[in-house]
Amino acid sequence: MDLPKFLKWERQIPNHYSCKQSVLITSGCSFTANSNQTEYAASWPGFVKDRCNFKYCIDLSWPGAGNLYIKESIEYAVEHFVTEQNLNPVVLVMWSGLDRFEEKVYDRQKQPCINNIHYHRFNECPKDKSFMLTQSVQLIKDLASFLEQKNISYAFTSYVNLLHPPYLPVRDTTHRFTDHKDKQAIAQVEKLFLPIAGMDYLYEHAFRNDGLTDDDFHPAMDPILDWTDQILLPSLEQKGLIKSIK
Repeated sequence: MDLPKFLKWERQIPNHYSCKQSVLITSGCSFTANSNQTEYAASWPGFVKDRCNFKYCIDLSWPGAGNLYIKESIEYAVEHFVTEQNLNPVVLVMWSGLDRFEEKVYDRQKQPCINNIHYHRFNECPKDKSFMLTQSVQLIKDLASFLEQKNISYAFTSYVNLLHPPYLPVRDTTHRFTDHKDKQAIAQVEKLFLPIAGMDYLYEHAFRNDGLTDDDFHPAMDPILDWTDQILLPSLEQKGLIKSIK
């Protein structure tokens, strides 16, 4: 699969919202990149594209991606598409697990790859949990600052609730932000994340509504659409990024 994916089909599901921007840019892990095809909406970026009538979506998500890749993929898109083509986009990011440790390498066998830089994720993360938490907090804050300096509208979420205990059981091994002792840093991240309620993140929404796939981890397509309609889009409207046309 080449990156980025350009989602450019003619709208196939009803348009429920308007947005002053015409282009959507997204990145995330497998909860965002749950489909490789680019012919119709089968992921939350595709659903948001159609529901908000974006002209197209530049999707840089990749299964298993960590937060270093996610941050730098958005920065790459801004520098190589927004700046060069004078676009005025909305950026939506679904952050990944806090235990995903990556390094940048020049090995074509390693994926994902942007701008000839390949991101290698280690199977085992550093034993210092505080380092991983601090790194993700910094990546998230740095991307927010980058987008604000560029005057680009954005919203952040995560594939699973990382902020609001109690937590549901989850198959992977991610830490939670609340494992971090720096309460000020947690508060800064919390202000940046949608939705507000812990049970309204994508994994939790699918879990509570019996909408997980056979791996008991990833949500199925219909629950992703339901989460987009019931949680994500109303949260974006509340943030002022889109406006209902119903």
